[in-house]
Amino acid sequence: MSSGDFLRGGMMRAGLWVIAAAVTVTVLAGCSGTGDERAHTVDDSGAVSTVGHVPLRTLTAEQARSALLVAADLPTGWIAEPDTGAPKKDSSGDYDQCPAYDAVMQRVSRADDVSAEFTAPDGSDVSEALLPLAETDAQGMLADFSEAVTACKKLTTQMDSGVAFDMYFTALSFPQLADETFAFRTTATVFGRTVNLDMAVVRRGGVLVFIVQQAGEAIDTALTEEVARRAVTKVDAALN
Repeated sequence: MSSGDFLRGGMMRAGLWVIAAAVTVTVLAGCSGTGDERAHTVDDSGAVSTVGHVPLRTLTAEQARSALLVAADLPTGWIAEPDTGAPKKDSSGDYDQCPAYDAVMQRVSRADDVSAEFTAPDGSDVSEALLPLAETDAQGMLADFSEAVTACKKLTTQMDSGVAFDMYFTALSFPQLADETFAFRTTATVFGRTVNLDMAVVRRGGVLVFIVQQAGEAIDTALTEEVARRAVTKVDAALN
């Protein structure tokens, strides 16, 4: 699954899951943190903050695949979802209302990544994608991604069936986990059901780590943070 499919597909799967389960998700208002230990969020201004210095490092596709989380890395009871091997999806035109967001999504979609998905006993799930790039490219992509989300607080897109819905981006308080961290919440209402996704994008050297949590009830951001920390630990081990 491509990064573009990963980012957009999470919202699609969450919407369908919530509709089928007839569960309304409580919308949680994001809030930006204070202090240098907090990550840049969608409501902040300026460049993504950077902590420390990391030599030019990245992973090969094979190393990134080995650094992916597995079920044993997650809380007890979580299971790994099988990789369907679905082809990359053309998302051109999905984000026309936000040209900067559309442009960066196209770049992410064209990049080669590896991903994994997991489901918890309560039905919530977490997805991970690792995107290994040259460090300067990773820095640029994260900066462009954060600026695009910051510039677009709302856009209208549609499901594969043609059903249109609005997506809203809000700040998500999150700690700095590596060289750079950017976090936000996406909210959408489809067929009267509200869906929330929390996303954290973490850069370690030339590796971008995408973590998305989606749930049928209020999202536990502490869990998103825990999973992101475990993901960064595995990336660090692979880099070393």
